[in-house]
Amino acid sequence: MSRTKLTDQEVAARMVELRNLRTLHARDRKQIVELKAENRELRQLLTQALEKINTQSIQIAELQTMVFGKKKRPPAGGTPAATLSLFAVPKHIRSKNSYRRPLPPASAVTKEVALPLPDTCACGGSFNQRRATLHERYVEDIPLSELTSDYQAKLVTKYVVERGVCLTCGKTAAGGGKDLGGQAVTLGPNVRLLVCHLIGVVGLSYAQVTNLLLSLHGLAVSGGEIAAMLQSQHQEWIPAYNHLKADIRAAPVVHADETPWPIQANDQRGQAWVLADASSPKVCFALEQSRGAIQAQKLFGQDTDHPFMGIRVTDDYAAYRSESLPGAQQLCWAHLYRVIRDLRYNANLPREQLPYVSEWYTSFAGIYEDLRTYLKAPYDEVVRTTQTRALWERTQGLAGQPVPNSGEPDKLTKLKAQLQRAGKNRLFVCLAKDTPCDNNRAERDLRQLVLKRKRSLGSKSERGAQALATVLSLCTTTWRTAPQGYFKTLAELG
Repeated sequence: MSRTKLTDQEVAARMVELRNLRTLHARDRKQIVELKAENRELRQLLTQALEKINTQSIQIAELQTMVFGKKKRPPAGGTPAATLSLFAVPKHIRSKNSYRRPLPPASAVTKEVALPLPDTCACGGSFNQRRATLHERYVEDIPLSELTSDYQAKLVTKYVVERGVCLTCGKTAAGGGKDLGGQAVTLGPNVRLLVCHLIGVVGLSYAQVTNLLLSLHGLAVSGGEIAAMLQSQHQEWIPAYNHLKADIRAAPVVHADETPWPIQANDQRGQAWVLADASSPKVCFALEQSRGAIQAQKLFGQDTDHPFMGIRVTDDYAAYRSESLPGAQQLCWAHLYRVIRDLRYNANLPREQLPYVSEWYTSFAGIYEDLRTYLKAPYDEVVRTTQTRALWERTQGLAGQPVPNSGEPDKLTKLKAQLQRAGKNRLFVCLAKDTPCDNNRAERDLRQLVLKRKRSLGSKSERGAQALATVLSLCTTTWRTAPQGYFKTLAELG
């Protein structure tokens, strides 16, 4: 078989083709390496994105439960603002007399009291009886079973006050020391006590209190009058409020927690704090401007002569675990348990992560159950020391448990880190000091404020928030401590 010899021209052409192929091959290999690297990077990004989606779907499910309850339902549609403006009622211009309580008719007066001028002035001089004048003042009140002997729907007391001028010093005086300034018709002390109870303990809004007084006693009370009554009681009860705070701070164990409380004058920002004595019904509320650490320091009296020095049972909020706070901290186990429980039963939890989360939840629930069982038993220092060591070893093993190939939710990773950060001294101080291991008491105390927030939407001003905190603290503590003779005890606080 004969072979055809290539010409020089064909050899040159084939050499050019070979060089081109080698160049293209090198370029293609480089592109393949780059594409593989890019593919690995995109796969990593996709995995991270899927993890974020799983985390966000879990959070969305939790938010839906918080907003709409366990039964998912769409929010009710609102009426467009444009439609509302078509039916807007023009603002009514009020006269000056509309801000004053009307004079009650003579038939409504249930009692009349004469207040004549004293025989002599404070300076020792006498009054000109011929030039003395008579002034009528009315006090509208309601009966309270503990403070009123004869029950009537509404009590109206008419005071006929004599007013005169001293012939010696020229000063004006009124019978019985009655102040003739202000309105001619005022509300009595029983109304103020009942309003404080309805606003504080029952948690009604101003409108609900107004409707209740009108329907039960035929007594018309405006929102401004309710605010004024709360301010009056606040000023009168400040010493009792400060004494209550001092008593709670002197307790060996307290519960503390906080929840948002909108204040209109503070751009709807505000925080309701609670401090409760673990060994008594005493509870103190503080409605402050923020959730900052300085408010926690004020709550525990850090800058006072007698700060709290016992054990505070709280959640893991940074302000509570600060080393600058006096006393020791017991971390709330109920908060920790709810995190893993809600994660275990979250409908959006990835199926491949469910077995690991379920196993972790069962182990943690077992530790929590054993802890509560130990606390129910009589205190024995040696036994409690052994129990603390055993529980801490189980907790460490659970927090350091390896992650399976399917991964774990972000919330579980954070919970593990939280347990490691808390350590034995913050997780099990309850066993050493025989104190509660959860903060359920503070959460129950805040519940009445949460319900009231839904009815009244917070406070209009910081001044009103402070008054509410004083009234709420004293009324709630008195109601729990002395339900029999409640209003009588309130009347004696001032």
